[in-house]
Amino acid sequence: MEENQIEQIAVNKIIDFAKTQSTKVWHQMVMDWNWDNYMTFINWLVENPNTDKATILMIYWKSDPSTDFLNKKLIEDHYFKEYYKQHLFSFDPKDDEGDDWTSYISEESKKEIPQLMFQKLSGEKIPYPEEFIEGMPENLFYEIEELYD
Repeated sequence: MEENQIEQIAVNKIIDFAKTQSTKVWHQMVMDWNWDNYMTFINWLVENPNTDKATILMIYWKSDPSTDFLNKKLIEDHYFKEYYKQHLFSFDPKDDEGDDWTSYISEESKKEIPQLMFQKLSGEKIPYPEEFIEGMPENLFYEIEELYD
């Protein structure tokens, strides 16, 4: 099997898993996600109106909004138009588990980012996921790893 076929099977497994989980688990997956792999899952979350607003804000900042990453404009547009109806969780781009995402971008770049995207979202503080590897439960991670063997 070719690598792109394996990757498609892996992405399908991740999304099939996510479809059976709560938005809280989606949030935890993003907290621990490996940003070098399976961005189709992140795209699925961005396009999903059921994704929590705090999860979207986390995706935005972890994707480096000083660049024109794939979904930057879409996220901003959806965010302003209140496409994401659920807002249960918290996220602070200036204090994400002690990480200040806003400090990684230049002052010039900050001027290009809508001020709304800098605002902390209050809500339930979701704990960092235990027994996750690269944003996936261990069993799913190892199931996907086996596809490459």
